[in-house]
Amino acid sequence: MKLFEKCVGSYSDAAEAEILGADRIEFCDNLIEGGTTPSYGNIKKVINTLKIPAMVIIRPRGGNFEFSKDEADIMIEDIRMCKELGAYGVVIGALKENEIDLELTKRLVEEAKPMKITFHMAFDEIEDKKKAIDELVDLGVDRILTKGGTEDAMAGKDVLKELIEYANDRIIVMPGKGVNKENRDYLLEYTGAKEIHGTKVV
Repeated sequence: MKLFEKCVGSYSDAAEAEILGADRIEFCDNLIEGGTTPSYGNIKKVINTLKIPAMVIIRPRGGNFEFSKDEADIMIEDIRMCKELGAYGVVIGALKENEIDLELTKRLVEEAKPMKITFHMAFDEIEDKKKAIDELVDLGVDRILTKGGTEDAMAGKDVLKELIEYANDRIIVMPGKGVNKENRDYLLEYTGAKEIHGTKVV
């Protein structure tokens, strides 16, 4: 079973993703910034209208992934909002000096459960990715979205394959970035991934 997650930047994109055959969406605002948390109204409309699961990005701004205490508080409130609205899951990520910010990530995960949790492409900035996989497994994160630390999933396919083998079904490693209908099946087969992500995946 292969799962296609489409990254969308508006309600209309989300509705179209379902028609095109996406199995799940990652719902963002400001895709040009790499995605920030959509508005309450947008999230509610998507959750109440779509039949496929919606993962909502929890990111208060563009830029780096080191967050202040105030930004952390905002993220917690946004996670609570998603939970109250009945979201399938949330997409999080926080770093401290190119490692996982364990304290903040633990707090976000504890707030988010029992929703599903993806750790987003902040992962690509981490040097020791295998250590990071172990940490995210311990924290109870469900999946990691990554391009293998390279420019896109095709360029990172060997790293992705290695990370998927290392994860060994303890956590889902989901390739993303530059994935489209033409290369998705090749990437799934080459890397051994079970899920794949992109704005043009379907």
